[in-house]
Amino acid sequence: MSEVDDIEAARAAYKKVRPWYEKLAPEIRHILETKLADAGFTPVSITDRVKAVDSFAAKITRKQYTDPLSQMTDLAGVRVVCAYESELAKVAEIVEANFAVRERVDKAHDLGVDRMGYNGKAFVVTLGTRYAGGRYENITGLTCEIQVRTILQDAWAMIAHQLVYKSEESTPERLRRDLNNVASLLEIAQGVFDSVKEKRAVYVTEIQQKAKEPPAFLAQPLDFDTVIAYTRWKFPDRDASDKLTQILLRDIDLNDYSTLQQLDTVVDRARTAVEAYQKENPVWFKTGTDFITKSLGFVDPKFRAKHGFAARTRAAFDKFQSLVAK
Repeated sequence: MSEVDDIEAARAAYKKVRPWYEKLAPEIRHILETKLADAGFTPVSITDRVKAVDSFAAKITRKQYTDPLSQMTDLAGVRVVCAYESELAKVAEIVEANFAVRERVDKAHDLGVDRMGYNGKAFVVTLGTRYAGGRYENITGLTCEIQVRTILQDAWAMIAHQLVYKSEESTPERLRRDLNNVASLLEIAQGVFDSVKEKRAVYVTEIQQKAKEPPAFLAQPLDFDTVIAYTRWKFPDRDASDKLTQILLRDIDLNDYSTLQQLDTVVDRARTAVEAYQKENPVWFKTGTDFITKSLGFVDPKFRAKHGFAARTRAAFDKFQSLVAK
C-alpha cells in the first residue's frame, strides 16, 4: 500500500470517529466554563474546535505519523484565554482537578531562552472515569488538548499561524530574528500588564484602609478606584456600578473636584432632593452610583448639561430643586 493509500485510509477512519470528537470538545468546554464560574473566575474567552479532516491528513505527512488516530492528541481542542499570566495557574488548577491529565506542556519553558515562540501552557486530557455512560458514551477515553494562554500569547499564536511556518527550522533566517524580537516584546508587555495589575491591587487595598479614617479617605483624588470605594463607603447597602462610574468620570469636570471631599459635599447637599426623587421613581436607584449621579445632576449645572439624563430625571431636577441644601 502506498503512502497516499495510507493517508486516504486514515482520512476515512477519522471521518468515522470525528462526530465523537465533535461531541467531546463542547463537553470539555462546558465543564471548564462551569468549574471556572464556580471558582469565581471568568476568563477572557473559552472556545472549542475539532480538527478538520484536511488538517488531520496534512499533519500525518508533516509529523510522519504511523498510527495517527492514537498519536494525535489534539483532534479535539479547547482554548482558554486569560488576561494575566498569574491567571494561567488558576485555570491549570481547575483542569487538574476535573479531568484525567495525560500530558502537561509548558511551551514557553520548553522553548528555552533563544527559541522562537510564545505559546503558554497545554494539557492533554480525557474526561476520565467520573464522566462515564449516558451522554459520555464513546467519548470518555478520547483525548482533548486544552490550551491555556494570555491574550498576548494568543495573539502571537494567531499571527505566527498566519505566517504559515510550523517550526523554527522552516522559517527563513532573515525573518527568524524579527519574529523572536516580537515574541520578546510581547513577553515584556505581558510582564508590564501583570505588574500594573499587582500595583493596582496594592492601590485598591490602600484606598480601602483609608476608609477607616474619613479625613484621609476623603482627601484622595477622584479616579475610578477611589470613586468605586467612595460609593461603597457612602452607600454600604448598595453596590457600585463599574459602567456608570466610568460614565460619571467621563462627564464630571475634574477641575472642580480635586478630592472625594468635594464630591461628598455634593452628595450631602442633594440628599433630601435625591431621596424625594427616589420615593417617586425607586427603580432608577438600584446602585449607589445612581445616587451619586443624581446628586451631581441636582447640584452641578455643568454635569447636568453634559450627562445623558432621561427627561423624567431632568423634570425631577426642577421639581425637587428647592430641597437642595445651600
